[in-house]
Amino acid sequence: MEAVDGGITLSELFSDKSNYKDKIVKVRGTVVKFTAGVMQKNWVHIQDGTRAGNQFDLTITTIDECKLGDIVTFEGKVSLNRDFGYGYSYDVLLEDAKILDLEKATSLQ
Repeated sequence: MEAVDGGITLSELFSDKSNYKDKIVKVRGTVVKFTAGVMQKNWVHIQDGTRAGNQFDLTITTIDECKLGDIVTFEGKVSLNRDFGYGYSYDVLLEDAKILDLEKATSLQ
């Protein structure tokens, strides 16, 4: 999957995460996990087919909703080394993201 116009791939983000710290970025990927209403936010995992080492899955917090298989463009702030306790820590997290574009999944079969 190509990066969204004006955005970056997950590989670019994970390869140079310190460069993106506290910056607003756009990313695009397929929703592989969606968890609603945790800490008053929805938690989304996306993948775009790129990777940096063993990192290929980006976690995003948002108030917006999407579903498994949707192709979504998000814009949000990059946070590094976030630890929420209870085993939930993230090297890279896109926080308070907004959906800019959403292509609904046609089928998950």
